[in-house]
Amino acid sequence: MEKKKNPLPAVCTLLLIAALLCIPVTAQVSSVVIESYQVTPAVLMPGEKGTVTVTIRSVSSGSQTSSVSYPDSGFIASSATTSELIPYVDSVILTERDLRVLGGNGQFEGYVGPNQVIPLTFLIEAPATSGLYFPEVWIRVRNGQSVKYPVPVNVNTQLSVMRIPSLSIGYDIPLMVRPGTTVEGAITVANTGQVRADNIQLTLVTSGLPVATTGSSVFLIDHLDPGMARSVDASFIVDRDAASRLTGVPLLITYQLLDGSLSSRNESLNLDIRGEAEPGIAALETTPDRVMEGKPFDLIIRIENTGTADARSVSARLDLPFTGSHEAFVGRIRPGNDAPAVFSFDAGRPGTWNYTLEVTYTDDWETKTFSRELGLTVYRADGTWIAILVLLILAVGGYLGYRWWKRRAGAS
Repeated sequence: MEKKKNPLPAVCTLLLIAALLCIPVTAQVSSVVIESYQVTPAVLMPGEKGTVTVTIRSVSSGSQTSSVSYPDSGFIASSATTSELIPYVDSVILTERDLRVLGGNGQFEGYVGPNQVIPLTFLIEAPATSGLYFPEVWIRVRNGQSVKYPVPVNVNTQLSVMRIPSLSIGYDIPLMVRPGTTVEGAITVANTGQVRADNIQLTLVTSGLPVATTGSSVFLIDHLDPGMARSVDASFIVDRDAASRLTGVPLLITYQLLDGSLSSRNESLNLDIRGEAEPGIAALETTPDRVMEGKPFDLIIRIENTGTADARSVSARLDLPFTGSHEAFVGRIRPGNDAPAVFSFDAGRPGTWNYTLEVTYTDDWETKTFSRELGLTVYRADGTWIAILVLLILAVGGYLGYRWWKRRAGAS
């Protein structure tokens, strides 16, 4: 009798492999921000008790996907699960820096869901000395980005709020630019506030845009006192294939406040990219190929556009002194294309005629005119009959000469 094998070790091995193959695929970092704060009363007296209330909310809830593999009928099968990623706050505390925190530290621990707003209140006691103090709120986020945020507390001063710089931005850069060109200009930063701004940084972000900086994209200004202004030179190159459109170049401005914290704002430098048409002559032909005196013919001039914008409302005019149509309407010619301008004439007297082609068109800038000096040869219409007459004269002369020679040979 054959002994049966115990399947337990094999099952355990497969389960162990399945457990080891449970691998997280993607994850996102989550965090929270302090949406607002309030100190009550707004101005504390030395030694007075008050409250600091901060409101926190989630800023980066996302999702994470895990892949799980397991044995199924002798094969390794797999499945993926997606779960929502929500920040988990381990602790929120208000630091005791120059003032006492009587209550509220460690009052909250848990998840902060999407669109969830959580107010937290701390009981404080003001210090014995008047002044403006900045205790920090520390938020620790599990497996995420922790937060430190200073809260201004006014103790018996005339400052109702902390004064901050006010930076205004000005641009001395051409608004309208052409594809394939380099644009030079300047960015001016002025401090119209009441306090100094330190460590000012300007960052131009051109990633994914049809423009790029030719020099530095980051500019540093050490400081700006109230009423001061500084300018930095900026240079851009516009892509040759850039389409005609208004392009905003993001400008990120960061600077340092009195309490050492950083403030930032977003601006936009707008460039109006406008292409320019460049007409030329691609080909010139006549029908028939040989223009004869007094005969009708068609003159076909193919006008091309080698520029970066459409040439619109294209029309052509010739000053040939022949009877016929001297103007032709072509319409629109896109970049890299050409179109025919057809003129019909009755040829004048023979000779070489010089004439001027004048092309009028409109691009993204204005209405312009392009001209070119050309030439046309008209041949005599009786040239064939003259040749035939010469041949007849030669034939008759040859016949008469032959008869004369034969008669002379017979007489002798």
